[in-house]
Amino acid sequence: MNINRIDHLTLPLVLLGFHILASALFACEISAQTDSQDAKKQIEILGADVIERDPNISDATRLVGNVKLGLGNAILTCDSAYRFDNGQFEVFSDVYIFDISTSGERSEMWANYAVLDPESEMIDIREDVRFVHEKFTIECPSLKYGLNSKSVSYVQRAQIIEGDRILSSDVGVYSSLTDRLYAGGNVEIIENEDRILSDSLAVDRNDKTLLLFKHSLIDVNGALIACERGEYDGETEKGWFAGKASIKDIQGLLSGDSIVVNRQNNEGQAWGNVTVSDSSAAMTVCGDYASRMKGSEIVKINDAASFVKLINIEGEDTLKMNCSVLEREQDLLFAYGGVVFEQGSFSGEGDSLSWDRKSDEIWLLGEPVVWSEEDEMTSDTVKMVLKNNKPSVMKLIGRAHVFSPANDSLDHKISGRNLDAAFKEGKLHKVDVSGNGTVLYYSVDGNEKMSRNRATCAHIQMLFSGGSVTRITLLSSPEGRFEELNNDIEDDPKGKDDLQKKREKPDL
Repeated sequence: MNINRIDHLTLPLVLLGFHILASALFACEISAQTDSQDAKKQIEILGADVIERDPNISDATRLVGNVKLGLGNAILTCDSAYRFDNGQFEVFSDVYIFDISTSGERSEMWANYAVLDPESEMIDIREDVRFVHEKFTIECPSLKYGLNSKSVSYVQRAQIIEGDRILSSDVGVYSSLTDRLYAGGNVEIIENEDRILSDSLAVDRNDKTLLLFKHSLIDVNGALIACERGEYDGETEKGWFAGKASIKDIQGLLSGDSIVVNRQNNEGQAWGNVTVSDSSAAMTVCGDYASRMKGSEIVKINDAASFVKLINIEGEDTLKMNCSVLEREQDLLFAYGGVVFEQGSFSGEGDSLSWDRKSDEIWLLGEPVVWSEEDEMTSDTVKMVLKNNKPSVMKLIGRAHVFSPANDSLDHKISGRNLDAAFKEGKLHKVDVSGNGTVLYYSVDGNEKMSRNRATCAHIQMLFSGGSVTRITLLSSPEGRFEELNNDIEDDPKGKDDLQKKREKPDL
């Protein structure tokens, strides 16, 4: 073989001695360019069919055919490569990289092009890139791999596959040492029927934890979770979420400034600006704290000056309610602490309320009072039955009283031990008083003369129409008297002593 220049070497692989010598010369050349006190890992040429250098063509050494390079624990093979004087390598076609960590875990990469930089110990890999670590695969147009850090980074949309899970994102970093992936930019995770959308998140493959850093939506196992940040364990289906956080599932909606959820037990809690609604979205409850545990929901307020607020939009008239604590168990609703409610022209208040939504039966306790139009009813206990979301039947149990306006200043007054009231279209129609009944009724004749009818009876019946009394019937040994009054009379002192005073209707 005629060798005219020492700089131009053509080495067939069969001349093994020359190959070994060339490799040694390249290693010495690279080593001489570095500070002996701060030596870097250098790229070793482990094999090639041809190694040549022609300064007239290029300032790089060319390696052709079955190229094999080594750097630490990593091995790279390709069809051809260039080695530059600064120690960098540019490799082409059928690029394959095999790397083993100190713990024995292996990473593999495939591409059509790469640049190896021994100074930064980074490999820039491009064109149909595929990275595999155990059962974790990244497919993307390009990525960078750190030989020392064992990390992968990409800035073009990538697809990451692990079993049935596929993650796509615009940018990301993955460390095979920590098994943690950081992904950002239109992140989407699809696994069977589950889907996650996020602006930025991290996946810890060791403990199956999902960390959310920006606005995210999780559609998993029949539930839709939204938040600005949070943490979710896909294995236990437990997590916490914050920043306009919410979960919507078959039970309804639970939202707040922050929430915690346990999907396996269908449990959750929420704090701050809480909203809870049922599956039909007809009933909405707002408060400071909410808990969904063992099939029941509780909503509370922390500030004594505020209220738990309930809105139910079923039927023609919207039901509104304020209280301190609201608890729901399937079709049963319980309210405690200063309960006030309003539904169209029908309203009431008491210390506590229970509502069976299946039978539409309501019990109001603790000095309850109920208003229908301008009529007021009070007793020790009130039982109501709703029809089409309006009062149908009402029972006043114990010390029952009814106040019905006679004019702007006077009220008809009825009292007794118990009272049964019937309604038509939500308006008072008929009243039956039983046990020590007393009636104070005012009337005006054609000459504008006012009279008062006072009576006592064991059983009293009254009929109403258009909000006015149309008939009073006294049964079982009635006693009474009839009196004419002056038009300027305001009320009867004896009536005030005998009967409970009318209460002011609260505002919601």
